[in-house]
Amino acid sequence: MLLPPQIAVVQHAGHRALQLTTRHGEAVIAMQGAHLLSWVPTDQRDVFWLSRASLPEPAAIRGGVPICWPWFAKQGQGSSAVQHGPVRNLHWRVSAIHACNDDEVSLTLEPVNMCPVQLTEAGIPVGLLVSLRVTLGQTLRQTLHTDNQSNSQFVLSQALHSYYAVSHAQRVGIDGIQGLSYIDRLRDLAPGVQQSPFSLGQACDRTYEHGLEVPASNSHRYTLLDAEWQRRIVIEVEGSRSVVVWNPGHETARNMVDVANDDWPDFICIEAANAGPDVIGLMPGESHTLSQHLKSELAC
Repeated sequence: MLLPPQIAVVQHAGHRALQLTTRHGEAVIAMQGAHLLSWVPTDQRDVFWLSRASLPEPAAIRGGVPICWPWFAKQGQGSSAVQHGPVRNLHWRVSAIHACNDDEVSLTLEPVNMCPVQLTEAGIPVGLLVSLRVTLGQTLRQTLHTDNQSNSQFVLSQALHSYYAVSHAQRVGIDGIQGLSYIDRLRDLAPGVQQSPFSLGQACDRTYEHGLEVPASNSHRYTLLDAEWQRRIVIEVEGSRSVVVWNPGHETARNMVDVANDDWPDFICIEAANAGPDVIGLMPGESHTLSQHLKSELAC
């Protein structure tokens, strides 16, 4: 496919990638996993953190925005399943370019075709299809679309596993989760309610829920507040009732080969998700869309 001037093939942090450019900034997407590696709005720092210890391909990339699909973690899968699903380790291709000018660039990517045997080995039903649309303008939008063209129901869980760069993970706040119930993976799935403003302690791995009575089509807004960097990142999510907040903390990070020991304070994950009780039962012929719309604002 012939690429317009606003889209260029580049190498970024050792990954073959596409660089999208508008007058509002730049974004870089790796061809492995359609993984968003970077988004730098004009005159701002990068919105995302990318690990300097990330392993070479085909290992999953640590940082940016990995796509967890068609399951989150190993939810609903056996112990041998690939953590967060197989597509973040697959090569993707551009299937369509929708708009290209100095104000906005928009394209769709999908995994390179897999044969039925490869799909079965990966645990993906033949006929379950996924695509990602990325739109870069003054803001950035990612839209993850799933079509079930198989002959059976599939229970979908997924996430846009965003690693936001921060001044220090223990000194940022998150608006939009106060009052929500959560399950805590660091405490044997113990339930809780976010009674006070969010503040990271030693580590965090929580799935917050808006409740099954809230339509998944409704939009939800979360805001990452970073006073030291005088920045707030507004995250508007559609197609989801759940959001995952994660940081490994020092003790866990020291055992992670792709996170340097002193780098854990440099990011916090706020993940637009369908996880925990918030799963999507897709009947044959049905589809689902999970999207996040991001805006980076400099505080006065």
